[in-house]
Amino acid sequence: MNTLECQTTIRTPVALEGVGLHTGNPSTLTFRPAPANAGIRFFRADLPGCPMIPARLAFVVATLRGTNLGLADARVHTVEHVLAALTGLSIDNADVVVTANEPPAMDGSALPFFEALLSAGLHRYLDSPKRYLHIPGEVSYENKGTSYRAVPCDYFEIDATLLHDHPLLPRLHLRVRIDPQTFLAELASARTFCFEHEVAFLRSQGLAQGGSLENAVVIARDRILTNGGGLRFKDEFVRHKALDLVGDLTLIGRPLLRMRIETVRPGHAHNIEFAKRLNEAAQGMRERPRPAATGRT
Repeated sequence: MNTLECQTTIRTPVALEGVGLHTGNPSTLTFRPAPANAGIRFFRADLPGCPMIPARLAFVVATLRGTNLGLADARVHTVEHVLAALTGLSIDNADVVVTANEPPAMDGSALPFFEALLSAGLHRYLDSPKRYLHIPGEVSYENKGTSYRAVPCDYFEIDATLLHDHPLLPRLHLRVRIDPQTFLAELASARTFCFEHEVAFLRSQGLAQGGSLENAVVIARDRILTNGGGLRFKDEFVRHKALDLVGDLTLIGRPLLRMRIETVRPGHAHNIEFAKRLNEAAQGMRERPRPAATGRT
């Protein structure tokens, strides 16, 4: 078997510390190796029994300004950047242990998680092939000006368009093939962002409690506020939306390396609904009866 077709995990544990973007809670995240076919699993080390939450669509409990997972009384907020880093590095199996209800925001991108995983090294399960998501044909989803379209392809590619009615945020378009090298170069470092007029409202709703210019870009009426280094890409905002999409689609639980996705105005809630459509299409493909064997008598 080609080793690139094998399932992977990491070789050694690796940890990061910081505060949650929305909760503001201090948090330590530790990536740990996981066995083949385990998938990605979150563990709340701060709760009795260290409850586990599978990183799967069925456990999504909220999508307001981030994707949150939950099972029983355990919750993990804002998982998309962590998941994007794992998929960006083509990691199939990993345990993600957190000491609070949200991973650390780090710099607002997936880069710190990607670099930590890279430093941990990759382990390939040579007897366990990847279980790709296969779709039978075009899969589409539209809702309130947001649209998605996926078609089978020999590789994983995202074509994303971001539209906002703001003078500093023109129509942004990005087309990128997703593999570990291009994910690192083109998407991993793109940071989360919000509009300045939203900040007070978000905080009144219990969100963005840990947000700052250290982990987000803020778009004001006539300028873009960063931590002093400016934008990392001139189209950083659409790159971050593509990053979020990669993370949210990870919740399907199978590698997406064989499709092209075109999207306009993507967002977390729509990402999840589109992911469900992809999963249903693939499930239907798996459940179709095979043609009866024929032969001469």
